[in-house]
Amino acid sequence: MRNHDRLIDQLSNRAGPVKRIWPTGWRVAAWTIAVLPCGMLSSWAFHSKYTDWSQPGAFPALISLLISFIIGASAIAGAFNLSIAGRKPLRLRWAALLAMLWLAVNLLNTTSPTLTAAGRLGEGVHCYLFMLTASLPMMIISIICLYRTRSLYPAQSLALAGCGTAFMSSVLLSLCHGTRLHLFDFFMHLAAGITITAITMLAGRKWIRLGQ
Repeated sequence: MRNHDRLIDQLSNRAGPVKRIWPTGWRVAAWTIAVLPCGMLSSWAFHSKYTDWSQPGAFPALISLLISFIIGASAIAGAFNLSIAGRKPLRLRWAALLAMLWLAVNLLNTTSPTLTAAGRLGEGVHCYLFMLTASLPMMIISIICLYRTRSLYPAQSLALAGCGTAFMSSVLLSLCHGTRLHLFDFFMHLAAGITITAITMLAGRKWIRLGQ
C-alpha cells in the first residue's frame, strides 16, 4: 500500500483504548487471593485431616510452608513482570536460594517410614493427586492473568507461573499433612510440582504468545 496516510488512518480506527495494567505487587496480591480459596475448594475431596502443629517436626514444617508461600509469590511476580515488554525481569537468584533452603528443610524433616510399602505408596499418591487437583483452578487463573498482557517469552513466563502454582499447592497441602515427611512422600510432592509446571507450560503456550 503506497498511501501511508490511509494505512495510518485505518490502523488508528481499529485501535482500541489501552487499559493500564496494575502494578506487579497488586497483581500478585489479587492472584493470591483468587487462587488459594479456589485451590482449597477444588482439592476438598482429598482433604482428610488438618495438620496437628503440636506434633514433632511442626517448626520445620511451618518454616517450609512460609518459604513455599514466598517462593510461590515471587515466581508469579516474575511471570507477571516478564510478560510486560520493556520491564526488567525480577532477580530470582534469592528465590533460587530460598528453593534450596526449602529443599534442605524438607529433607532434614524426613523420618523413617512406619507404614508398609503399600501404605507409603498410597500416601504419596494421595499427596500427588491433592496437589494436582488444587492446582487446576490456579493454572487457569494464571493463564488468564498472563493472557491480558501476553509475553515475548511465553515459555519462561509460563514456567514461572507453573512454579508459583506448584508452591501454592504445596502451601495448601501443608495445612492438611503430617508435620514429618517420608522420603517417598516428599518425592511425590516434587513429582507433582514438576507435573504442574509442565501442564501450565503446555496448556498456556497457545494463549500467551504474542500475535495470538
